[in-house]
Amino acid sequence: MSEALILMDDRAIEGRDLLALVRKCGQLQTLLKEWVFDQALCSVELPEDLQAQLLQEFKEQHQLESKESYIAFLQERLLDEDMILSMICRPHKLVHYREERWGPRANSLYLQHKERYDSIRYRRLQATNADVMQEVYFRLKDREESWESLARQVNPKDPTATGMVGPVAANQIEAPLLSQLRQAGEGKLLRPFPLGPYTVVAQLEEVIPSEFNDDLRTLLLRDTFDEWLEAECSRMIQKVRFP
Repeated sequence: MSEALILMDDRAIEGRDLLALVRKCGQLQTLLKEWVFDQALCSVELPEDLQAQLLQEFKEQHQLESKESYIAFLQERLLDEDMILSMICRPHKLVHYREERWGPRANSLYLQHKERYDSIRYRRLQATNADVMQEVYFRLKDREESWESLARQVNPKDPTATGMVGPVAANQIEAPLLSQLRQAGEGKLLRPFPLGPYTVVAQLEEVIPSEFNDDLRTLLLRDTFDEWLEAECSRMIQKVRFP
């Protein structure tokens, strides 16, 4: 017999019933991700004085000046102080974990992935009608109309449309489009190609190379952790079994 995990109106809810409910609600992957996240951070210890400071700041932020208001806050949210501490310490533990695990290799990681942090300025027009975009392509190619004029025709609801995008981080551009822009080089008009539900015409204007500074280092470590977390969750999902 499963152990009761929750008592609700004096009725015991067993672990297997709670798990079945989580699965039916489609939240098992979210639960697994949170578990992997917590397992990664469980070995990170913050100084007690920092934890006390964070808890005090939390109480001030939520106007929990009195002991009674703090207890009521916890009861309303079905939490206890250990859970609150875990929540407010998590961002600080995460920074420590990322720095300890990948910080010493940050420069080499940047050299491996530096192009993804370039800034890209490019022109882009798209529509769901491939024939329309074929016509747009030839008008641009033959210099019959400008990007700005065609942008307003393709997007009639936006009279300020120019077709110009960016500068934006390279990793914010769809991978197939980014690859074609880089291969073509600056000023080369790309032939129409399908991208999701759209047909796209694009042209690279400028690549602004990234520079390895403190802000980029922080972003790199965050991205590296996020990629690791996704990969670890995917690996764990493959191993999920239900007795």
